[in-house]
Amino acid sequence: MLTFTVGSGPALEVAEFADFDTGQATYRVTDIGAFTLGWDPDRHPEADQDPMEEILHVAYGTGPHSFQMDEAPVLFGVMLAGTESFTRTALEAGALRLRPYRLIISAPVRAPKGTARRTTAIVAALARHWLAQPWTPELRRAHEHHCAPHSLNRYSGLIAQHEERLRRLREHHAYYLQRAERATAILQAGPVPVPAGAPPHPFAPADTPAAEMAGR
Repeated sequence: MLTFTVGSGPALEVAEFADFDTGQATYRVTDIGAFTLGWDPDRHPEADQDPMEEILHVAYGTGPHSFQMDEAPVLFGVMLAGTESFTRTALEAGALRLRPYRLIISAPVRAPKGTARRTTAIVAALARHWLAQPWTPELRRAHEHHCAPHSLNRYSGLIAQHEERLRRLREHHAYYLQRAERATAILQAGPVPVPAGAPPHPFAPADTPAAEMAGR
């Protein structure tokens, strides 16, 4: 059991868990509820990404991510709902500002500002602890492995889109090359001579002999 002192509030008794199947850390706070921390599943980090560019993620509760989760935290009588993403840079700089939701008559409503501030303070303390653990890099790898099927599907779709664009670009490139070659051949053939019997040039002086104009 861990103990956290967050702001001027009472000390928090916290049990820590790590799920290496999904790459998430869960913190169960006594008399409050659970916070599940990890990386944003839709913007998960690449293996070579700078850690400070990571988008982190908190879910208010446990289990599959949804709006109303199991073990949802309750702060100041408000049950938190949903999930939120935040940058690691904001966390490290002390600039984290979370705005959790609550559920009122089946409608999502932002939690009061006091609840949001307390939520932010607790999540910030838990996230800093989580990121400082020696096993967190392996948890990150577990997250990457968990997201790999989604990544593969996404990148395969993007590759197919780009291959189609490349095919069209190759077609356009070949067409434009053909037209450029045609224009080059026209230029190399030189100006078109005026054939005998052709009408005069529209801007030729009226007294210019037709034979002279024909030679132009």
